[in-house]
Amino acid sequence: MEESVHMTDILESNEYSTGTSIQSFNIIETSANAAGFEVLLDIDLDSGYQLESVKLKITHEDMEAYETNDIHEGVKYALGFFDD
Repeated sequence: MEESVHMTDILESNEYSTGTSIQSFNIIETSANAAGFEVLLDIDLDSGYQLESVKLKITHEDMEAYETNDIHEGVKYALGFFDD
């Protein structure tokens, strides 16, 4: 059986600066559940790399904190896209 390795197992936060920024994202699928929402995304990074079929979980409490009922707006806030 293959052992799972997590990035936090490899990196010490004080040794590295943060990574690249998100350039854009596309919501592929959204599903609601008792805790909130699961959103399947494709993400384009400023570095030129792409993340495909990324699952993001957003709780109802998150949506309340973002002061929106619109899941697209909730995803924007969760990914760090804030209005100036």
